[in-house]
Amino acid sequence: MELKNIYGVTLQLIAMHGSERYQMDKILKEGEVSRLVERLLSQYQVFGPKRKGTGHVFDEIKSGSEIDLAYITTILPPKKYLLPQREKILSFDPSKGIIPERLEMQRKQLIFGIHSCDLNAFLLLDKVFIDKYPLPSYVERRRNTVTVALTCTEVDDACFCSSMGTGPSPDRGYDVLLTWLGDRYLAEAGSAEGEKILDLIEGRGAGQDDYKAKLKVIENTKKKFKKKINTEGLTEIIKENLEHKIWDELGELCLACAQCVMSCPTCYCFEVRDTLRLNLKEGFRFKEWDSCLLLEFAEVALGGNFRSSRAARIRQFIGHNLGWGGASQYEDLDGRFKCVGCGRCIRVCPVHIDLTDVASRLRGEVVAASI
Repeated sequence: MELKNIYGVTLQLIAMHGSERYQMDKILKEGEVSRLVERLLSQYQVFGPKRKGTGHVFDEIKSGSEIDLAYITTILPPKKYLLPQREKILSFDPSKGIIPERLEMQRKQLIFGIHSCDLNAFLLLDKVFIDKYPLPSYVERRRNTVTVALTCTEVDDACFCSSMGTGPSPDRGYDVLLTWLGDRYLAEAGSAEGEKILDLIEGRGAGQDDYKAKLKVIENTKKKFKKKINTEGLTEIIKENLEHKIWDELGELCLACAQCVMSCPTCYCFEVRDTLRLNLKEGFRFKEWDSCLLLEFAEVALGGNFRSSRAARIRQFIGHNLGWGGASQYEDLDGRFKCVGCGRCIRVCPVHIDLTDVASRLRGEVVAASI
């Protein structure tokens, strides 16, 4: 039986799962994380958060000492391991014709330390590229991807996953979930693959006090969120305000640099480009991340453009994230939006556009902010 507490987190106590739960889940001391990663390196290609300058990036991990779990966010989301920024689709030449690329992964990849917002982004991308528009390369990567998720214990001024129902701790979608309890990690298995990973941990089994401590950690983290967004009826509010003056105001402010889209964990649009060799006979076809904020995105033949104004383009970006891009478009998202509340678009915007402030203004609320 699955129950959820008032914080929307699945309860995983002995009374609900039986004694087997204690035998499966483990307790991991802080210093043992790097040793666990070292063991995983022999079985998987491991990616995780690494410090870069004053921030963090997801990068390949070659040693357990490289991983840094004390991070709030990364510059780019781990989406790049399922949807590469640039990927070859096919090659062509006169003698061989068209040769499609066929991805066959020889080794599974493991994403270590993924936060709940980014994990929920994976679940939405699954709806797009597995359920609705199957993309063979995505399907191959996804079925060969293992996730070790990490409950957030700290947030910054841009985080609002709690309002979006996607954090600070995931209730599904992970193989292993790590939660820092102050002096130890609770490691919970979420799949058969996760159970195999927990077998690599030599610590003691988890007990009822550990699960209770986890719920307390989540409760305390939720209290740290400063940024909030009221999502009740938001889809309808946006659809009813497509001609609101705020879009023109944002269009004047927006630089159309597309940093918001490029850092978004759920934006999935791409363009296709052909590249020729110098002999002008052989070439390649690539697909690359694209952005609805760019002028050329909605351009069609003879120069027609359905979104030639910046106002129309930023309305599309915000509308897709908070309006028509989530549960209203894809089933089984439990009412969740395309936006997962990671806050990356807010952090990277050079003119400080904040989509939570936009949502508040569309409700008619007074916003003492940047727009």
